Amino acid sequence: MRFHPDLHFKSWAGRLHWPHHSTPTVSHTHAPDEDAEIAKATLYVSTVTLVVLLVVLAAIAFGQEAMHWLGVQ
Repeated sequence: MRFHPDLHFKSWAGRLHWPHHSTPTVSHTHAPDEDAEIAKATLYVSTVTLVVLLVVLAAIAFGQEAMHWLGVQ
């Protein structure tokens, strides 16, 4: 199978990554305060996700143990 020579996979791959190579005049930077807020939000979301995951796993384990106590097979 041959690809058309006008297909530029490097430029397509470059568009998937930040900063976008198609607009080199636009520089996207965050202020230090914004970076700190983003870090706090990321930490908060990660912590909440971890707690929810632990609660779900504990509920599954408790449910299995309760079924064992009740003799459900």
